Amino acid sequence: MTTPNTKTELIEQIRQVEAALAQTVENITADQFDTAPSESWPASGYLKHMILSTKPFVKALSLPKEQMQSMFGPPDHASKPYDELVADYKGRIAGGIRAEDFNAVTPVTYRLPEGTEDVKAYLLDVWHDTHNRLVQALESWNGEELDSHQLPHPALGLITLREMLFFTLHHNTLHWHDIQQVRGQ
Repeated sequence: MTTPNTKTELIEQIRQVEAALAQTVENITADQFDTAPSESWPASGYLKHMILSTKPFVKALSLPKEQMQSMFGPPDHASKPYDELVADYKGRIAGGIRAEDFNAVTPVTYRLPEGTEDVKAYLLDVWHDTHNRLVQALESWNGEELDSHQLPHPALGLITLREMLFFTLHHNTLHWHDIQQVRGQ
């Protein structure tokens, strides 16, 4: 994987990870999907966590640009390169920050619709729908706007939209690998 920078490169790589993660989940057993080794989430937990952490970004991208600017102001820094943003995030993780510190992005808060019989299929549908909506919302944003608007990130503070895309790619890749480990690949 090359280091992404443009909106097109980011979308392409986010889509690649979306598809690869879905393929991994489709190929695991129900037991692997719902069971985790100690100190880890099951694959279902990782998938719920990623959906919960991506949906607010999609919602924010759908806001009018002026509203986002008035809510969070303009960035006080240029967008960091992908590798630098990932290093900052890893530093925060090494410093002890965990998803469990933020109730809105922990898997225990995910509610399934009543009557959902095939949880794995349902979550995969939501996973794909969330990414379809992400790509659709990005259509109205150009490269300059990705650098001139910002959003709050629970661990990183205010980051530009481009940095949020970097984070989304890294986060999805990280947890795709976690699911592969849960599966025993």
